[in-house]
Amino acid sequence: MSTTIYLIRHAEAEGNVYRRCHGIYDALLTEKAFDQLLYLAKRFENVQLEAVYASYLYRARHTAKAIAQTKGMKVTLRKDLHEIDMGQWEDYPWAELEVRYPKEFELWRSRPWDCKIPDGETVTEAGDRVLSDLYEIAKRHDKKQVAVVSHGSAIRSILCRVLKLNPEQVNDIGWGDNTCVAKLIFDGDEVKAEYWNDASHLPEELSTFASIGWKDNKGMPTTVQVWFREYNPDDKNDNELLMHFAREQFIYGLLDNLDEETILNKARKASEKSKRAVSFAMLNDKPISLIFLDATDNTNENTGVVGCCYIDKEYRGHGVSGQLIGQSMSVYRSLKKDFLCAYVDEANEMALAFYKKFGFDEVKTVQNEHGRFILMRKKIAIPSVNEEKQWFEVQT
Repeated sequence: MSTTIYLIRHAEAEGNVYRRCHGIYDALLTEKAFDQLLYLAKRFENVQLEAVYASYLYRARHTAKAIAQTKGMKVTLRKDLHEIDMGQWEDYPWAELEVRYPKEFELWRSRPWDCKIPDGETVTEAGDRVLSDLYEIAKRHDKKQVAVVSHGSAIRSILCRVLKLNPEQVNDIGWGDNTCVAKLIFDGDEVKAEYWNDASHLPEELSTFASIGWKDNKGMPTTVQVWFREYNPDDKNDNELLMHFAREQFIYGLLDNLDEETILNKARKASEKSKRAVSFAMLNDKPISLIFLDATDNTNENTGVVGCCYIDKEYRGHGVSGQLIGQSMSVYRSLKKDFLCAYVDEANEMALAFYKKFGFDEVKTVQNEHGRFILMRKKIAIPSVNEEKQWFEVQT
């Protein structure tokens, strides 16, 4: 008398590649995720499942959808399967938490099981919440097999319980790559794990760990991680720093006008719209990049515009560009925008490749007094469950 639950981590999502703290913050899957999902669905192609469950968060429910669709099933969403509630930390870059919450973040890194996130929960609380729901699911499907898609921190905590480890041994479990699977056997009050953190269905080129530079499933990313310091238009040093980056952008053809008064005035107005619209990406205390969002552009009210961004030469190719896109999406989502766009000089192949890499599509060519530009656009709005009810059903 037992139930088999395949507990699956969601596919690659924004927080994984943009290096942001996403607990219950809802975000989209990446372009790579949809390739990962093809392999995940193939893995379960011949596995008999009575039901597929997921957390309500987009990244989990669409991972589950890839499995359910091949079987002509809907995904059942349950509210308690969601990731750890990160409270005040939600949607901050991980590197920024070390600056804003130094004591709490040090505890998170050294003793995560003891870290009560402000206005959030502990890892143990999150794991116990999800595990309790798994017991309920197991009771509903006695002698059957089901798939459940949840989240990394919650799954680690569950495995700690199932493997009968002490909380301080959680690091012995390691992190599971995106779409990894754990096979759990529920028999009454007993739970056994046949395997866990298994992403053997993914080819190496689709591994999130490999792309962000994880040393192994217990290590830390080796990619550069930045935090964002807001530009102060009344600070002389910040204005000089802004113009330093602007000059570099002009040299590389990323800026079509180098009039200092115009640039500073535009930066001030953007900052008045959103304090985060103009920011310096910081590596510890060193500014290594500029992100300048044209938050005052109202050409299309549901679209946010990337004015320009620039990364110091020595830090290119280390994952910073993705973090700039992640910051842009965060700012414009807070301003209720549905799309993120950029106008790129049609001759600037480097910039075009940059935006295409992060899922921007070419919309049209625009001609103005400065030349011909290609409008690149990416959807950033998160569809609601109600908009997608043909694939999902909600269960309490």
